[in-house]
Amino acid sequence: MEITQFQLDALREIGNIGSGHAATALSTLLQRRIDMSVPKVWAVPFEQVSGIVGQLDMPQATIYVKAEGEAPGKAVFFFPVESAEIMVQALFGSDKPVDLYTDEMAQSALKEVGNILVSSFLIALTQFSGISFQPSVPALAVDMIGASLDAIFLEEGMLEDTVLFIDTQLTGLPKIEGQFIFLPDEGSLKKMLEAMGL
Repeated sequence: MEITQFQLDALREIGNIGSGHAATALSTLLQRRIDMSVPKVWAVPFEQVSGIVGQLDMPQATIYVKAEGEAPGKAVFFFPVESAEIMVQALFGSDKPVDLYTDEMAQSALKEVGNILVSSFLIALTQFSGISFQPSVPALAVDMIGASLDAIFLEEGMLEDTVLFIDTQLTGLPKIEGQFIFLPDEGSLKKMLEAMGL
């Protein structure tokens, strides 16, 4: 479906509110001031997703949450491995190197961060649309991004042709960047926009 610039601007504002919730929760968790903003939201055809997320053979920490409810979909947060490692070090209060591939405590900590980030955006969507979402337990993959996306795409259910990309900027920790995408199930995006009066 076609998304207008007005709708994208409204979604960006919702994203900024979600990022505010996430920043507050992360500040509490990390015991330091964290700010987070959403400079850009854009909608792309499903087939262009792979080209936008970067080199498919680049390892990334991918946190995946299935959002059930009236407008279900798949919420995914990508961290470059270096950003994910810095985040875990901050959580542990240590600059000791971490191995995200084998360290189960580091993986668990990163899942909790992902849960905060994704849930914050879903809560903001609920506040504006009245549509409730029930997030699943987060799953984590530290792998080539192409392999992680393939596994998510192959899950059951038909996806919408349009994918929402939400850029995030996080300050308060060095070198942290990430990207959030929402893959609505077929028909979910229309329900969300209609419920928000868009």
